[in-house]
Amino acid sequence: MQTVLASQLKKGMVILLDGVPHTVENLQSVGTAQTRPKIHLTLRNLKTGRLVERASAVSESFSIPYLETRKLQFSYKQADRYVFLDVETYDEWTLDEGQIGDRRPFILEDQVYDALFMEGRLLEIQVPDTMVLTVEETAPPIRGASDATWKPARLQGGLDIMVPPFIRTGEKIRVDTRKREYVGKASKE
Repeated sequence: MQTVLASQLKKGMVILLDGVPHTVENLQSVGTAQTRPKIHLTLRNLKTGRLVERASAVSESFSIPYLETRKLQFSYKQADRYVFLDVETYDEWTLDEGQIGDRRPFILEDQVYDALFMEGRLLEIQVPDTMVLTVEETAPPIRGASDATWKPARLQGGLDIMVPPFIRTGEKIRVDTRKREYVGKASKE
């Protein structure tokens, strides 16, 4: 198993903490001339979905587990469980709402996602950095409005964001899934 220093960690990496896989959600280096630098980590426990805050010395090492990536298609939601289908073997895999976490609005029916597996167990669904979503509800286009005037819109999946005034209900737009922001109109294909 590989190891990595805290100073080498990057957002999105998976590390083992007390034998449990965690994803690095956020990290920040802090320190002054009088104190030793530390790395403040926000980690997501991949078994429970809970967030963990931790301060680590820059020289602390973490184990990186061997991970397998497979393509899974979201099939349906049953109570608080999300059911995915392996596109190659047609095996069903489930994650609960806690494991999905704040990615819920981006889990769409029939969408194919990269999934991380460790020792034959589904750990996490990875949402792309940008996704094309349909505007389900917004005010009509505002004629003559400045570009600085944005309006609220509800997208498929229940996500609420601000969009430019020329966006209409039913249009497809690109959304940054990390910042939950409008990126642009989707190209017509």
